Amino acid sequence: MDDDPLVQALPPATDYLTYLTLLEYQLTPARLPLLHRLLQDEKLTTNIGWDLVKLLLPMVPASTECLQDVARLGNPREVILRVSEALEHLQPENEDDDEGEAEEEEEEEEEEEEEEEDANAAGKPLPPHILQFNCLLAMLSILHQRLQAKLPSRFIATSLKAALEAYETMICDETTLALLEFLRDLSPNKRPAPAPRAPSESSVLRVSQASAPDPEAEVQSPSLAKDNETQLVRKFIQFGLLELLKLYLLDFSSPMDPGMSWTVRMQEKLHPNLRLPEQSQTDAYASMKELKERDMIMGKIVALSRDVGIDSNDLLSIISRSPGSQPPPLDFDDPPKTVDEIPLERHGSLLLLAARAAGPTLFASSTHPAPSLPVFPDLARIFSHFLGDSSNLDEVAFGQPHALLDSLLALTVHALQQPIPAPSSETEFKDFVLILAACTAHQSHGIVRQIPATIVHSHPSPTTRFKVIYAILESDRLLSTRDSAISWLKDEIVNTKPSEPSEPSEDVFHDPLWFWSIFPLLLRPIDVDSSTKRLVESWTRLAQTEGASLHSALNLYYLLLSSSGLRDRLCLEKTVKYFRSKVLTPLRQLFRAFEGDLTAKGGDGLIETAVGEEMCQVGLARSVGLIGLTLDQIEDVMSEHFGTDDADLKEYSDEDEALVSAIRKKTEALGLN
Repeated sequence: MDDDPLVQALPPATDYLTYLTLLEYQLTPARLPLLHRLLQDEKLTTNIGWDLVKLLLPMVPASTECLQDVARLGNPREVILRVSEALEHLQPENEDDDEGEAEEEEEEEEEEEEEEEDANAAGKPLPPHILQFNCLLAMLSILHQRLQAKLPSRFIATSLKAALEAYETMICDETTLALLEFLRDLSPNKRPAPAPRAPSESSVLRVSQASAPDPEAEVQSPSLAKDNETQLVRKFIQFGLLELLKLYLLDFSSPMDPGMSWTVRMQEKLHPNLRLPEQSQTDAYASMKELKERDMIMGKIVALSRDVGIDSNDLLSIISRSPGSQPPPLDFDDPPKTVDEIPLERHGSLLLLAARAAGPTLFASSTHPAPSLPVFPDLARIFSHFLGDSSNLDEVAFGQPHALLDSLLALTVHALQQPIPAPSSETEFKDFVLILAACTAHQSHGIVRQIPATIVHSHPSPTTRFKVIYAILESDRLLSTRDSAISWLKDEIVNTKPSEPSEPSEDVFHDPLWFWSIFPLLLRPIDVDSSTKRLVESWTRLAQTEGASLHSALNLYYLLLSSSGLRDRLCLEKTVKYFRSKVLTPLRQLFRAFEGDLTAKGGDGLIETAVGEEMCQVGLARSVGLIGLTLDQIEDVMSEHFGTDDADLKEYSDEDEALVSAIRKKTEALGLN
């Protein structure tokens, strides 16, 4: 080895700049063990280490030992800057910036992420950019522990900015754990690193060899400045941890990805009688390797957040402030001088508080209860701050990240474990119920969709509860929450005991006039315009948007008609004529038009052309077929109890209609159209 050019050219035989040039041309993977031996010379590494980062990084993992030598023995100030630059330029493999191939690129990225997640578990090598990222972060951990500077927070800001930007482009379990380990190493009060428990943890690099002291060590003085720097460092770590958490959870953006499923799992734990074994997320997270690792990583994040002093009450205070009241975001280009200039971002604060709120319910090892959170006004205000008012419910249901909705709903489950205070007004109650229902209406798990009902039924005034249900059924822009409102109406009528006549009570849900006031909204008149222009539109509306809520309304009506007590108490005989003329007959005509359009029946096939033959058949079976079956059941029970001749039916008198009109006016204060 002594005759190797790398040995013969060692300074002082050449100057350091010349030696670096020689390395640039002569260094090969085969010579890396020799370079590792040469870099044990502290003076050599101090003088050339900073310029070796760019040269050695493409050779990772073969060059890992040499890079660790640079971190242990090089000048920490210079090497920190070079490592940060390397992180800024680090990109995932096969990145194609051609906008014309954006869709193909997205598919490739998803496949690449899946390969990265499976690589370590299958014993395959991780992609080079993941290994390089983890190696660079391990270097930063060593470098910052060696650094003795008056203002270490300045160097941490540089490293943190570069690390977060690189992490955002290559989020996976391995990079998440590496960044977590870096933040843990920066913490002034850190626990010893636990032994690896999951395959992805084996990719985290830890260096046990001794490091050289900082050759340019500075003495911190006075003590006040030192204390301020300690606080700045801790706040930077808190900031970085919340940014990591936000990026990590928002990366679970696939429609089929369960995210963390905090809400479902909390509901299953608190209400085991409602848990469906075939859909149990509790079982999934206990058995599926990928999901178990998510819980492990979240456990590390939550534990580190406590170690670095993030207080749950501070998180609650942050998310309770409106967006306009939040401080300006951290500007890395203008180094902060006080901790107040490093604000914790509100979305990351929400995600962390939700994880902490879920912990005591889901994990026996969690012994830190989340702060008390009253539904009114605190939780309602938080929903408003993150989701806006009730004027954009479709945006709430479809335009928000799953992680955000899951966190808000997890806080709701947490809040519901305490008594629900009365809201300050009907408007506050209505606004929160609507936005909560929008969050849950399209959730795939019924146990989540049931959450708003608890709050609806908690209001002490039956009239207010009725008004909210009435307002939803009346509004044309709240179709996504219509099914939920019908379910609440069913609970109020069927699952609550009517008051006795001798008891003074506003029992509006068992009053026939109040029921008649809402009946035309529950079962709206059906438009029978089956012309060529409207036929496809009518089919789409019934099969895709309104079919579920119509089926729920018909089921409720059938249930009430089948109950002798409710049938008589609500005077349902007086609703039959309306139902037959405005709902039953038009629906039958519409169904015949759908069937007559089928090409197999000699029709024009307009619906099949518009949506496809298979989709048409599915719609006819699932929506039209189920609704038709319920109509048959309703017809049978009506004929049994009220006959088939409308002339024999009782109807509401003019006096009754006047009273109903007055009832409807009472709901105008909550009008939503």
